[in-house]
Amino acid sequence: SRFGSNTWTSASPTQTMSPPAVRSNSRRRWSERLCLAVVFLGIAFHGISPRGSIAYTDAPPVETEGGSAKMITLLAIPVVFVVMMRSISKALANPKAKHGESALTADVLPAVMFGLALWTLVMCAIQHGYLPVPFVEGKQCEFVPIVLTFIAGYGVIVLEEVFEIHKTATALILGVMVWALIGTGVTMPSQEFEEAVAETLHDVSEVVFFLVGALTVVEIMDAHKGFDIITASIKATKKKELLVIIGVLTFLLSSVLNNLTVVIVMVSLLKKLVKEDAFRLKLGGLVVVASNAGGAWTPMGDITTTMLYIGGQVTTVPLLGNLIFPSIMCLIGTLGWELMQMDDGTFERPKAEGGEQKAPVGQAFVFWGGLAGMIFVPVFSGVTQCPAWSGMMLNLGILSLIVSLLHPHDSHFSLHHALQKIEMADALFFLGVLFAVGGLERVGILKALAEKLSEVCPADSVVAILLGFASAVVDNVPLVAASQGMYDLTQHPPDDALWNLITYCAATGGSLLVIGSAAGVAFMGMEEKVSFGWYLKAIGPAALIGYFFGVAGMMGQQAAGLALTS
Repeated sequence: SRFGSNTWTSASPTQTMSPPAVRSNSRRRWSERLCLAVVFLGIAFHGISPRGSIAYTDAPPVETEGGSAKMITLLAIPVVFVVMMRSISKALANPKAKHGESALTADVLPAVMFGLALWTLVMCAIQHGYLPVPFVEGKQCEFVPIVLTFIAGYGVIVLEEVFEIHKTATALILGVMVWALIGTGVTMPSQEFEEAVAETLHDVSEVVFFLVGALTVVEIMDAHKGFDIITASIKATKKKELLVIIGVLTFLLSSVLNNLTVVIVMVSLLKKLVKEDAFRLKLGGLVVVASNAGGAWTPMGDITTTMLYIGGQVTTVPLLGNLIFPSIMCLIGTLGWELMQMDDGTFERPKAEGGEQKAPVGQAFVFWGGLAGMIFVPVFSGVTQCPAWSGMMLNLGILSLIVSLLHPHDSHFSLHHALQKIEMADALFFLGVLFAVGGLERVGILKALAEKLSEVCPADSVVAILLGFASAVVDNVPLVAASQGMYDLTQHPPDDALWNLITYCAATGGSLLVIGSAAGVAFMGMEEKVSFGWYLKAIGPAALIGYFFGVAGMMGQQAAGLALTS
């Protein structure tokens, strides 16, 4: 072969390639070779190292069962990406591909794959003592790579708009990588590791199944134009008026419904009520704040409140009396700030698809029946001791049965059609994020964080407030579980001021960031235009003001001697 003036001719007379394409292919091949070299060097070093085991101690090194195999398995992950890289790169470089579909090019993709492979290898090297890290000694080497990987993954999710990498893809990689690092680098017996994975997957799957069930119920209700019943009853024409209506309605619903359910219902309602994207997204973000505030003051409204209620830290009547005022103050602070920032113009409603159409058969029955079924879920769980997702699936099954009898020959209203319309990416995003957080919880990182906060801040009230900020970054469930273990009921009896403050802060602190609560993650998944940066800028200030309004309300209530005790 040889270079001509403008093209390069290969041995095949039917193929021509420009010099830039030659350089691109050459770079891609060298990137692939570097990836493979890094991986196999890591395997070689692991094979000759005396610390190539999953459970090494200060005693003479002994190879434990499955240690090398697990290490090789982890290092095989980049190999899979390398194999995939060539076909993906060719697809991106294909001249038939539409121009501008992605910011990635055949030059960028190999670098991304190489970076992922190199990150994996460096984290493994730190865990197994090949690569020393300043100020990190002993057992800390096992956990630092896990924390760094978690922070890096969250960073990519936060900067989704910059990297143009779908948050679901990042979440899935993050969830698996956290557990891969735990399995290959943390001192843990194989059986204990398998049990930890199984328990975490069990907890995460309950949330995912609940989400899938709720989304499908909402789709069936929407197919029957059930939300038209609510939108027709809302006569508001001004933005500020609608803001107050949506905020109060969300607050009240979340006191009897699961926060996740409320957000799914209300965001679906807003899509039928508001046409302008910016205003709709603003209302959706405030729905997240209002749902978390409304769920804080009832035993069934928020999962963390339920945990403290079951654990005996709070009881029914004092909980309702002590937290209703701070929760209302949180809502007032949030809505008040937004009302001052918002113009009092009118909003436009979306036009009905296909014009005015006759309501489907069973519109009201399906809508109110589905909503009643969602309200019935916590009652069903409390009476039968079955998990919440099973109650949601029961609701879905009964609703599907009703729809099958109402429309035996119309597939538009069927369960199959509803399942086709739900966004499974939302459920997978939940799976990845919660799976990663579950890994941090199982190895004790989150509990160590809570205990460190207690050491740094001697005042228990300050610890509770900071706990709310921490719950905006990681799941509030393990943080509340850690706080239950930090403080004894003999020192802080049920309905103590500290437990009330922890209950409020853990429930509402997750509103500060979109990834801080299940409600926020659901909202982020249902609205493609919502990103971490947008929420922080558009909703963060209002959520922060509402958070401190509630804290001030609770402390003022306690100072005035108005707090109830059991």
